[in-house]
Amino acid sequence: MLICVMLRGLLALLAGLFTVAWSWGADAASGQLKVLTYNIAGLPDGFMTAHPSASMPHIGPLLSRYDLVLIQEDFAFGTLLRQGVSLPFQSPAFVRAGRFHFGDGLSVFAAQSFTALQREPWRACHGLVDSYFDCLTPKGFVSTRHRLAEGVEIDVYDVHLDAGSSASDQQAREAQIDQLIEAIGQRSAGRAMLLGGDTNIRSQRGLLARLEQATGLVDVCVALRCPDARRIDRIYYRGSPVLTFSARKWSIDRRFVDAKGLPLSDHLAVAVELDWKSSEPARP
Repeated sequence: MLICVMLRGLLALLAGLFTVAWSWGADAASGQLKVLTYNIAGLPDGFMTAHPSASMPHIGPLLSRYDLVLIQEDFAFGTLLRQGVSLPFQSPAFVRAGRFHFGDGLSVFAAQSFTALQREPWRACHGLVDSYFDCLTPKGFVSTRHRLAEGVEIDVYDVHLDAGSSASDQQAREAQIDQLIEAIGQRSAGRAMLLGGDTNIRSQRGLLARLEQATGLVDVCVALRCPDARRIDRIYYRGSPVLTFSARKWSIDRRFVDAKGLPLSDHLAVAVELDWKSSEPARP
């Protein structure tokens, strides 16, 4: 009799442990992701804006509220910016070798790990000493593979396209979108992904429609019918056969202001929240 009672107790214990383990795996195979894209206007003081160096200590701590942050124009104050960022995974700051030595300005910060950034400059640009100085820096895009949970990854792209409204600017952006589509096809075929950054494109037609049709990407703003569909700072998502996304929220993060309430950059910070679910349970 005693043995039967002990066996029943052992079976109950094992069943309980199995239920806990199964629940943990189910929970770990889904979650939410808070993403920010932000052009921080980080050129040297007085170059385009007055004192971007004063903004960096304010920007850094605010980035830490997100799971994944895609930054553009992180040119001159990368070390200063990172002093205030508590997110554990960060792309390294670009080290300038001279007054007119700039990197691509693209940086990634995250709560979970990601692989080393693959940096690719645009093959075409317009404007060296005019037209927004797009050729002064090797603007382009970076790609990485970001961990959502154990065994669950997505591809992430951070982009910055040419600015300006001239015919030459438009031609440069057309070439850049084609280059981006090509890279996504080669690196991320069949994979879930996020793409964010400064597109410098307001219309949802034309180039953005071409990007979406060629890659299957969905603009979070469009999916949620946000009130500012012409904003050039955008975040896109795409699922895969084993990972699905659904858009939960799109917003402008109004906390990126100084003590006087003035914006810390000439861009506003665009934030989204996404739900994700993997059909392959994460490994414990």
